[in-house]
Amino acid sequence: MRMSSVLTPALLLTLGLSFACGDSGTGGAGAAGAGGSGGADIFCGDAIADPDLGEECDDGNFEDTDDCLANCTLPKCGDLVVHSGFEDCDDGNSDNSDGCVGECVVASCGDGFVQAGVEDCDDGNTEDGDACTSTCTAGVGCGNNMLDAGEECDDGNTDNNDDCVEGCFSAFCGDGYAQAGVEECDDGNSVDDDPCSNGCFVNVPDTFGCPGIAVSVPAGGDVTLGGNTADATPQYEGSCGGADAPEYVYALTPEADGVLTLDFLAVNNDLDPVLYVRDACEGGAELACVDSTFAGGVESATFAVQAGTTYYVFADGWNTTTGEFLLGATLLGGVAGDNCPGVNIPLSGFNDPYTVSGNTAVASADHQGTGNCDSDTTPEVVYRIVPPENGKLVAALDPSFDASLYVRTNCSSAATELACSEMGNTGELELTNVPVTAGNQYFVFVDGFLGESGPYTIEFTLLPP
Repeated sequence: MRMSSVLTPALLLTLGLSFACGDSGTGGAGAAGAGGSGGADIFCGDAIADPDLGEECDDGNFEDTDDCLANCTLPKCGDLVVHSGFEDCDDGNSDNSDGCVGECVVASCGDGFVQAGVEDCDDGNTEDGDACTSTCTAGVGCGNNMLDAGEECDDGNTDNNDDCVEGCFSAFCGDGYAQAGVEECDDGNSVDDDPCSNGCFVNVPDTFGCPGIAVSVPAGGDVTLGGNTADATPQYEGSCGGADAPEYVYALTPEADGVLTLDFLAVNNDLDPVLYVRDACEGGAELACVDSTFAGGVESATFAVQAGTTYYVFADGWNTTTGEFLLGATLLGGVAGDNCPGVNIPLSGFNDPYTVSGNTAVASADHQGTGNCDSDTTPEVVYRIVPPENGKLVAALDPSFDASLYVRTNCSSAATELACSEMGNTGELELTNVPVTAGNQYFVFVDGFLGESGPYTIEFTLLPP
């Protein structure tokens, strides 16, 4: 979730970086267009984003390749236009076996998708010694795209919505993963009258809105729900969209502390999914809101949860779109990014900070840095960044403990460390600033000094070279 910037002008100056502040004058066409004495009409292209006109942005031009489209909407993956600073590629499809995958990122070894004709396998990491090597050639075991002894199947990818799921087992009703195009849902239990029947068909609820359809998510388990938003009515909206489309509301209660990952998948190309989460169904604080893809896409959100606390999940649509969907919920212990390849940070371009919060106290000690960052028994959290442009990657860590911060080009190799920051004491800021190349992977580790751990906030910013 994006939050306010911690990179103040003073901090930018300490990094030797310049910044510009606009004036607060009232002249120009923008002032007249906003209702000044000039009396000009308000329109898309006047450089004033007017929500009353349904504008999401307005940069004063009619370019479709920048970060604001000619119709004053924000760019999204799937429109066949590569938006500078926002996407690496855009082939207009949801095929993850070609050269453009996920949220319009150029396919690469370690992205979790097997690129047809290029890779043997792709297990989502860049480690050697497992079933799929760091160069995406087959090793031994589940995930190498070869059927080994004891396996029912092996498709070499990490997709659990196809016919071969985690552990190299053939998909079946009751495994917790809904097979796209075959099952409407799969909650992994034997309760027939809950939101998903024992035959993996959706039990249509009496009401789609608040207080929400009750769902329990077991520790270490996977639940996949489903339905058709066309059956519902539009009642709610998130900060990222959903005002005019109908939605399902789920009241998800985790059975254990951990990290909950939600994947909201449009089954066909009629629904443009919007996903948001609140801590109360009516008027609650928003915990996440994602809308980065077009019709037929998938939206994902990951956040920490507490056992017995109910979280309200809204499966919504952009504009007035409706359609069939799958909503997967995975509850894992520990913390997101506890090990490689880490939590993906989707930087959109220059000077657009992205901030996340975490807590290393619930992570494990898997890695250590070099020099001042070499504490070997301290838990850490890993973040993965693939910059869309050449530039400088600034990481600003604001910890509650005595933290350390380091950056690598290979997640599992300390020899690839580019920078280490362990200058502050308890609660003091740690900063790194490294040159980066577009399309390459960089791994940022939030660690601690001699066993120190706790909550933190970290902001990532890509600056021009």
